[in-house]
Amino acid sequence: MTLFTGVILALFGLAIGSFLNVFLLRYHPDTDSFFSLHRTRGRSACPHCGKVLSWMELVPLLSFVVQWGRCRGCRKKISWQYPLVELAAAVIMVGVPLFLRHFFMYWNPSWDGAFVLVSAFWIVALLSLVMAFVIDVRHLIIPNALNFSIFVMGLLWTGLGWGLGLFEHSFGGSFIKHYREFFFSFNDVWLDHIVGVVIAAVFFFAIVLLSKGRAMGMGDVKLIGALGLLFGWPDIVLVMFLAFLIGAIWAILLMALGKKKMSDKVPFGPFIVIAVFLVFFAGTSILSGYFGILGV
Repeated sequence: MTLFTGVILALFGLAIGSFLNVFLLRYHPDTDSFFSLHRTRGRSACPHCGKVLSWMELVPLLSFVVQWGRCRGCRKKISWQYPLVELAAAVIMVGVPLFLRHFFMYWNPSWDGAFVLVSAFWIVALLSLVMAFVIDVRHLIIPNALNFSIFVMGLLWTGLGWGLGLFEHSFGGSFIKHYREFFFSFNDVWLDHIVGVVIAAVFFFAIVLLSKGRAMGMGDVKLIGALGLLFGWPDIVLVMFLAFLIGAIWAILLMALGKKKMSDKVPFGPFIVIAVFLVFFAGTSILSGYFGILGV
């Protein structure tokens, strides 16, 4: 990837992030269907004073920095969601193709179309997870439509891996590479991904039943099930482990700071999303460090 291409992708990512912010901030789970685009109509305005924003106040990331994170009209603080989502989208747009170029080896220079398609697929998948993160933080739910779309992506990815042999020279499509050999392998693309669904969904559903819905909700079960199909066995095991580890650390930190009590609700979806990003971009490095400590 050239510097020019990287800059173009980053700018495009910032624009996508700005659009996602409008889409997500106007979403109301009680009145809207998730994929309804009518929410994107109309001029953007400050949620505090109602001031209609000019084009200078809508430049992704830059406007937030120039205005010191405050509305030019009422001087109220602008939510950090705006720059963070925009930055996340830009990182995804640049980071996914950079990562995949060095990770998967099933294409060759004469078939760059495969690289573009696979990169576009994972960009959409990770942007979908960014949306799940934001909505769960804001509303303590993960929309069924969003979970279903991720499940469909899992079907598509598994089907492509099986039908076109995309995983043959890429560790079976696993993001933990050769470390997948530490787990029992079914050596079948569909079976690996179906087992991922069953293991993840059953485990989370058991937690919901045992905790009577206090530990997590059915949205988390549906999300992890969809991700089980997308990532397959054994990658989903690492996703679950990291999600619980990050969630436990965050909960302990909040309680230590007096911001949360044991009985308070904390959305679990964001921890799943963070774990997915870690496995996608750094799964091999994480396991390398872990087994290095164990001397394996």
